Amino acid sequence: MPSSERANLPRWNGHQRGFFEIWFLVVLDPGGDRAWWLRYTLFTPAPGSGGEPRATMWAAAFDCASSDRPAVALKAIHPASAFTALPSGGVRIADSELTPGHCHGQVASGGHTITWDLRFQGGSPGPVRREPRGTALLPLPTHVSHVHDDATFEGTVTVDGERIDVKGAPGLQKHLWGHRRLEELTWLYCPRFREDDAARLELMAVRAKRKRGHPQLSPIYLRTRDAEHTFHEVPHVLLSSVTSPASGELSFRAASATVAMEGRAWCDPRTLVGYAYRDPTGWDVLVAQSDVARCEVQLFSRPHPFAAWRPTQKLTSTVGALEFHGPEPMPGVRYIPWDGTALEAEEAPGDAEDAPALGTG
Repeated sequence: MPSSERANLPRWNGHQRGFFEIWFLVVLDPGGDRAWWLRYTLFTPAPGSGGEPRATMWAAAFDCASSDRPAVALKAIHPASAFTALPSGGVRIADSELTPGHCHGQVASGGHTITWDLRFQGGSPGPVRREPRGTALLPLPTHVSHVHDDATFEGTVTVDGERIDVKGAPGLQKHLWGHRRLEELTWLYCPRFREDDAARLELMAVRAKRKRGHPQLSPIYLRTRDAEHTFHEVPHVLLSSVTSPASGELSFRAASATVAMEGRAWCDPRTLVGYAYRDPTGWDVLVAQSDVARCEVQLFSRPHPFAAWRPTQKLTSTVGALEFHGPEPMPGVRYIPWDGTALEAEEAPGDAEDAPALGTG
C-alpha cells in the first residue's frame, strides 16, 4: 500500500471514547475567485460529557466574485454507524466517500446543496512534513498527516444547482486525529504565486491552551524556484511570529541566519464562514475560514549574519486558504452551531438600525 494510503487509514478502532478524526480537502480554483472545502469527520464524546458518537460531512463553497452568494457552508450529521473504513484505504460516511485519488459526496441544508465528484493526482508521492522534525513522535493531543500536497483536482462541484467544472485546481488533503482540540490555531495555505510558479507557502500558529505563559509555535514553510526555506524547523521556528492585526488578516515574519521573510494575508470579510468544533470533553472552539484569501510576501537576504538585510523578491497570490481557530467568535462572522447544519440566520434587515441607542431612553 502506498505511503499516502497508509497515512489516510483510520486511527479509530471502533471503541475509543473521547476521540475525533478528520479527513479534509482544500480545492482552489486557479483564478482565485472560487474555492471548495470538504471535510469527512468522526467524533466520539468523552465519558460523562454527553452527546452521542457521530459521523459528519461538512462542505463549503466560496465565490468572491458573487455578490449574493460569496460563501455557502453546510454540514450533515449522521450516526457513527454511517462511517465505514473501506478496503481501498478510503472512508465512507453515508453516501459520501474519500478514496485514493477520488472524492465524491453531497451535503444539503438550509435551502442549499453542495455536491462534488473530484479526482486528484500529482504532488508528493507520500505525506510531507510542515512542522519541526520529531513532532510526530511527541504525545500530542492532536496529530496531523499532510497526506497529499501539491495535488491537482479535476471534476465537478455543484452549488445550489450551478454546476462548476473544476480543471487544474491546486489543493491538498490532510488527515487529523486526537483526543483534545487545540484552543488556538491560525492557518494559511497558498499554492500559487504570480511571480514564481514554483512558490508554495504554508504556515500555522498554534497554542494548545490559551493560558498565560503557554507558548505559541509558528512553523512557516516557504518554497521558491530557487530554494526551500525551512522556517518550520528548529531553531528557525523559534524566530517565527504570526499575528492577526485585524479581523480576517494575518501578519507573519520568519528568519534564518541569511534569509528572512515578512508578509500579510487577508480576505474579504463577506467570504468568511464559521463552524463550532466540539472538543470530546464538551467545550467548543470556533473556526472562521475563507478559502479565497490573498497574500503578499517580501523576501530578504544577507551574505552573513552581521550584514544588513536587502530585499530580494516579492511574491503575491490570489489563491489561498485562511483559517482562524479560537474560543471566541470573530466579529461579523456567522457560525454553524455544533448541533446545527447551516449558518445561523443573518440579522433581519433594519434590526440594528431600528434598535434604540443605549442611554437615549
